[in-house]
Amino acid sequence: MPIIAEPKPKRVNLVESLYDLLKKDIIECRLQPGEMLQETFVRERYQIGHTPFREACQRLEAEGLIQIIPRRGYFVPSFSNKDIRDLFELRSAVEALAVELACERGNPGGFQALESNLEEFRILIETRPPSLPQEINWNNKAFHTLVGRLSDNLELESAVERIHNKLMRIIMFTTRITPEEQFSNSLHPRIFEALREKKVSEARKWMVKDINVARDWIRDAVRI
Repeated sequence: MPIIAEPKPKRVNLVESLYDLLKKDIIECRLQPGEMLQETFVRERYQIGHTPFREACQRLEAEGLIQIIPRRGYFVPSFSNKDIRDLFELRSAVEALAVELACERGNPGGFQALESNLEEFRILIETRPPSLPQEINWNNKAFHTLVGRLSDNLELESAVERIHNKLMRIIMFTTRITPEEQFSNSLHPRIFEALREKKVSEARKWMVKDINVARDWIRDAVRI
């Protein structure tokens, strides 16, 4: 009988957990752009070895959320005006296609998830939890990721996810938009209605406008 190697869930879970924690800290700017990620501090804090730390950082580097510079260490990437411009140009192309495909391929379960997301946004505005700015930005990211999922194209869904990981930390770092402004300017309900009614041109129009609103907020904040 062949010997079957025992799985090692603890190590895998450790890498996954560290990856999730660091990713959240980077996106929410607890680890700020340009900051060095101190390996010794992270390893002591989470009681891990070098290998899990390195593997988690390699995953983050692949997503553009960490820079690994040989003989210098691990850094949270800074971003320039050109980086912001490039990101929004890519976003416009990717999400316009995603919302068009979502109109054609969307399913009831996906529409229900979007409707729940809109309700969550409304409740956040009403209840105003202490973590409101972060919660609203995560809610925004979730909405767009759900639209990507409705496209039924895994590459598009992945692209939307990665774009919003980068975009969210830029928004968190640069803008000071009030929850009321975000609520009153939100075009998500219009995007949702167009998707549900399968109106492709309307869905694309509101998605592009939503992207431009976010771009203008950041442009005003950093004077692009």
